[in-house]
Amino acid sequence: MNKLRKLSVILLLASSLFMTGCDATQILDVITKVADGVQQAMPAIRDVVNTFSNAFGNGNNTNNTNNTADNNTAAVNNNNNQQDNVETGDKSQANVVTIDPNTEEVRDTAGQNATGTQTKSTELVEEIIVGAQIAVPYTQVGSESTLPEATAIKNKYGITILDGKTWRDKWNSAIAGKWTSEQLARFAAVMEKLPRSFRDCTDGFSMQKTLLNNDGGEPSGLGGDPIMISSDAIDSEGPAYMDHLVVHEMTHQFQANNPDALRQWAAKFWPNDRLTRSSISDYGNTDPGEDMAECVAEYFVNPEKMRQHDPERYEFIRQNIWK
Repeated sequence: MNKLRKLSVILLLASSLFMTGCDATQILDVITKVADGVQQAMPAIRDVVNTFSNAFGNGNNTNNTNNTADNNTAAVNNNNNQQDNVETGDKSQANVVTIDPNTEEVRDTAGQNATGTQTKSTELVEEIIVGAQIAVPYTQVGSESTLPEATAIKNKYGITILDGKTWRDKWNSAIAGKWTSEQLARFAAVMEKLPRSFRDCTDGFSMQKTLLNNDGGEPSGLGGDPIMISSDAIDSEGPAYMDHLVVHEMTHQFQANNPDALRQWAAKFWPNDRLTRSSISDYGNTDPGEDMAECVAEYFVNPEKMRQHDPERYEFIRQNIWK
C-alpha cells in the first residue's frame, strides 16, 4: 500500500507541474529526484521517468527504440531466410548422401577412416542398388508410343516404349519428348545385339526432350523403371551416342536385378571405396555403379578399346554380365 501511495504522489506532482507551465527540463529534474528517493521501494517508477524522457526528446531511448526495431527487422528477415531454406533445401550442405531414385548421382566418399571406409563402401553400393530398383507408374512419366516400330519392339523384346510427359519430382524434372522412327530402328538394332539375360532386366524406355536435375544439372539419362533418355543429348552428341547411352542405362537395371554382380565389381575394383585403376571415363570414376555402367557401354560399342584399357574389367563383363 505504501508503494501505491508513493506512486500516486509522483503522478500528482507530475500533473501539477504540467498545469503550472514548467518547462520540460524542470519537470524531468523533479521527477528524477523523486524517483531516486523511492527507487528501492518501487522500481517501476523508473519506467515513469523514462516515459517522460522519451516525451521530451531524450535521444538515447529513441536510439534504443530504433535499434530494437532494426533487431526485430533482422529477426524477421532471418526467419524468412530460414523458411526459404526449409522450402527450397539448403544447398550449402553439399556432402549429404541421399538416395536418388532416378540414379546418376555422385555421392560423397570423403573423410572416412580405415574402418569407416569399408562400412561406407558397403552402404554406398547398397544405395546404388536401391536407387536402381526404384520404379514409377509409366502413366506418370509417359504414354505408350503408337509407332509401329514401338509395337514391334514390345512384341519381340518385351520392352514398352514410352513418349515422355513433362513432369517434376523431388529430384528431377523433364520436358516431354517423342521417339522417332529412326531412333526406334537404332534402338531395335541395339536390342538385337544384347545378351538376353542382360536385355531382359529392362521393362520400359521413355524418350524425353530434356532431363534436368533440380540442382541445375542436365543428365543424358536416368535409370530406374522406366529408363529415361534425352533426345536433346542424343541430338547434341550424334545418333551413335544413343547406343552408348541406352546400354549404360540398361546396366543400371542389370544392377537392380543382379545386385551381387555390382557387389563383386565393387569388391574387386573399389576395395575400401578406392579405385584400383581408373575407369574407362571420368564419369566412371564417380562410384562403382557408374564405373560398371560406363565400362559395359564401352564393351558394347568398342570392345577392343575396353580390353586394352583394362583386361580385368573386360573379363569381368564377359564372364559375369555378357552371358
